[in-house]
Amino acid sequence: MLKCVLLLLSQLDIKLFLQVTEKTVDDPVPGPSRISTLESQNNGSTKSSVDTETATNEFPVSHVIKSSAQIFERRISSYLMKKLSVSETQKINNELLKMFIFDYQPFNIVNDRGFRAFVSALNPSYRLPSRDTIVNTLLPAIYEQVSHDVRQACCTIKKACLTTDCWTSANNESFMSVTAHYLDEEFKMNSLLLDVSILFVPHTSANLASETLKIVENWNLQGKILVTVTDNASNIVGAIKNGLKWQHLGCFAHTINLILKDAQVEFSCLVEKVKSIVCHFKRSTAANSRLMECQVTSGKDAKKLIQDVPTRWNSTFYMLERFVELESCIRTTVALLDADLPYLTAGEWKTLQLLCKALKPFEDATTMASGENYATASLIIIIVNGLNDVCSKMLNSTDILQDNILKNTIEKLQQSLLNRLGDVENNNILAKATFLDPRFKDLAFKNKIAAENVKRQLTNLVANMLHSTGDELLINNQATGSESDTQELKFSFWDSFDQRVSNHKPKGTASSRALLEINRYLEEGIISRKSDPLLWWRSQKYNYPHLSSLVQEMGCALATSVPCERVFSKAGNILTERRSRLNSNKVKKLLFLNCNWKSTK
Repeated sequence: MLKCVLLLLSQLDIKLFLQVTEKTVDDPVPGPSRISTLESQNNGSTKSSVDTETATNEFPVSHVIKSSAQIFERRISSYLMKKLSVSETQKINNELLKMFIFDYQPFNIVNDRGFRAFVSALNPSYRLPSRDTIVNTLLPAIYEQVSHDVRQACCTIKKACLTTDCWTSANNESFMSVTAHYLDEEFKMNSLLLDVSILFVPHTSANLASETLKIVENWNLQGKILVTVTDNASNIVGAIKNGLKWQHLGCFAHTINLILKDAQVEFSCLVEKVKSIVCHFKRSTAANSRLMECQVTSGKDAKKLIQDVPTRWNSTFYMLERFVELESCIRTTVALLDADLPYLTAGEWKTLQLLCKALKPFEDATTMASGENYATASLIIIIVNGLNDVCSKMLNSTDILQDNILKNTIEKLQQSLLNRLGDVENNNILAKATFLDPRFKDLAFKNKIAAENVKRQLTNLVANMLHSTGDELLINNQATGSESDTQELKFSFWDSFDQRVSNHKPKGTASSRALLEINRYLEEGIISRKSDPLLWWRSQKYNYPHLSSLVQEMGCALATSVPCERVFSKAGNILTERRSRLNSNKVKKLLFLNCNWKSTK
């Protein structure tokens, strides 16, 4: 085949060579010899026309041969270029899709001249698909594949924790997202985005309950929901608790936000002063440049001031923290500015410093509880009790007692903690998750009655598991015995051992054996609070077979609905100015793939 191609190309190039040669003879190209001839004529020297013709044709012929060889070489290269296989093309197409799914690039980038040239330079054999092919063929295909993978993953789920939230886009479209979180056989936390549905109905409790149930049924997860975590809005709380009759947890991060909002009234005047100064530096390029120069002159890395977001208390904390950090440079710069800015006294600067120290534990708690890749529900009792202790400790500090703003703020924080999270140890989901965390066990509980209650509940659960296992063994033994009666007489060296096994009965009742396993667990030493409790259970699942089985079901509970908020943050990235015309169905697919493509690998 290759010989035939080469022969064909050589014949074509010979014809091309003859055509070009003939054309060159008829219309000679001026070359060095031609120029020499003209110069000779101008100087009065005469040569025969034949000599002149020969001289003018010598160069063009060699030039044509060289050009023909180059054309021939290029044609050979193009014919010999390795054609991409179907699998290779699919692999590159998938990598291209990841640009749109994970990097939020617009589909129209494939029409950009620079991008097309770049792709061609990387691999000339790859044919870049059009925007229509990507949107109408490649994207739906990978969406179907990942949907199948998610469905397979859902079949393996024992119990799942759901988080759900609603969001309205800049295009005034309303979305509802639902995520599922579960532990696999290896005690690894897994997260899936089940759906981002478009809501065309009012956000009533009944409508939200109906939409949530439809999503759960679509993935065959009914009966597998351990708990659902949402914010504290009455419509979604009513949908979960009253409409669906599921166990519900209010988002801990949202609750902390409400607690801080309760207390913020005590230092709101001080915050307004800081915000006014920060806004001036954000608006004025000259003022901001002076602030940057002052930091550099002081030998520090130049940092910008942070402006808060009214709906997020921690953004106010970050604003105050950065403001205090840059105190000396802010003072110096403000003194040089011709601007009517609020004046902060030395006492107010000190209050800000202490306020940041007082709020830092709450910021740490919010960050820790907002994780998605590790168990967070077991942290809540520890965090709430710890924050209460911190508040009590601060109220014994002389510096804080002498500052009315700080004193009132901390008292407000402690009271709001009590009002909103005072009964946290009696929450079934949180108590069991904490007790089964080898970092905390029953030591996390201040209320010993609550600790005994959760221990009793877990003992009953393990006992029920033992009863179930015992019944199965009894049925199996009876089935084996009846089968052996009907078979012909056989002898085996296993007979005596099998008889001893069938006569063996575990000592004690199911309840006593359940209590024994739990007591052994409690007697084993507490692991470091920096250790991974799920890794510990993975290594100890054979020592505590029944408790580890409970952990696989209950250890998936999250403390916040932050995973859903992260989904909508990604949605904002997708619906940028360049992609604002994307319809809601494409947005849904992109979000689904962004969250699940890597999760199902």
